[in-house]
Amino acid sequence: MSSFAWFQDGVGYGAAELADWQDRVFVRGGMRHVFRTATEFLANSNQTARTVSIGAGSVFIGHPTGGGTWGWSSGETVAVPMPSNDNPRKDLVVAKLTTAASGGFNGLAIEVVKGVAAASPQVPQRPDNAAALLILDVPKATTTFTLTTVRTTGQYPDQAAFANGTTAIDWAGVLPSPAAFPVGFTLFDYGTNQTWTRAKSGDWFTTDPGPWQECRLVPVQAKSGVAVGVTGKLYVREDSTKWELSGQLSFSPATQMGQLVNPAMLPTFGVSRPTQNTYGATGQTYDAASGGVGRIALMTSGAIEFGGVDTVGNVYVNEQFSKSPWNT
Repeated sequence: MSSFAWFQDGVGYGAAELADWQDRVFVRGGMRHVFRTATEFLANSNQTARTVSIGAGSVFIGHPTGGGTWGWSSGETVAVPMPSNDNPRKDLVVAKLTTAASGGFNGLAIEVVKGVAAASPQVPQRPDNAAALLILDVPKATTTFTLTTVRTTGQYPDQAAFANGTTAIDWAGVLPSPAAFPVGFTLFDYGTNQTWTRAKSGDWFTTDPGPWQECRLVPVQAKSGVAVGVTGKLYVREDSTKWELSGQLSFSPATQMGQLVNPAMLPTFGVSRPTQNTYGATGQTYDAASGGVGRIALMTSGAIEFGGVDTVGNVYVNEQFSKSPWNT
């Protein structure tokens, strides 16, 4: 049998034990480098002076073989290297752990890793003991450059931030593979405002609806051959338990469709499709010539299907479609 206890009185410990303790205290799944908050090391550029000012910040730098070290910097202003006259270049701004032997001081340095100018330039490799902050796009033969923040936006999939104690990312609605995280791990997507839990099934699970996204409207044709325009707004969002549709569709001219039509399509990205056509009901214009209820469905193709018995002018949609093992 073997055992170990950390930081007991009268016992000596070294850097390796501290790094191991940090690894155990800050459970971060597949994330190696984690910023203290989502607003560490904020940046501003000065195009005239060709400099970038990086604000103060703290970051946990994970070691290649496990464990890690917290580092803090009060911030730094770094110079952007001059451009090539022949080709564009990409540079990388990093927060890098330093020691007295390697960098002249024990702490966290803000540095620019200069890339190689090329017709299709690549971002230079991030040092092992550093977290990436920004990518600098440096066009050829010009004094300007642009910044792209990469702290927690997915370009480096082993980087994240803490948000009120929860590991947080903003990967434009994309999530990391759940296989890299333990069951019960909580991940906050601060871009979509959703909290995800790694389920025992091996999937991410949330009951927080994602952001509303606008559906694409499509003209339709009645069974009689009449061409019918479709206007209005229709929005969709989803979580792990359901899809939601909300909005109004207006058909011009108002007509009796006589058949099922597809007046809208789900967004191309960001909303899943059911594996079985999934049906509901919705209200429509009601008067002497028009019926009150129509059928609406999410189709496996991404189409939104509608059918009504009588003349249809406006369709009012506020519908939930439950997810189940049958349709997901």
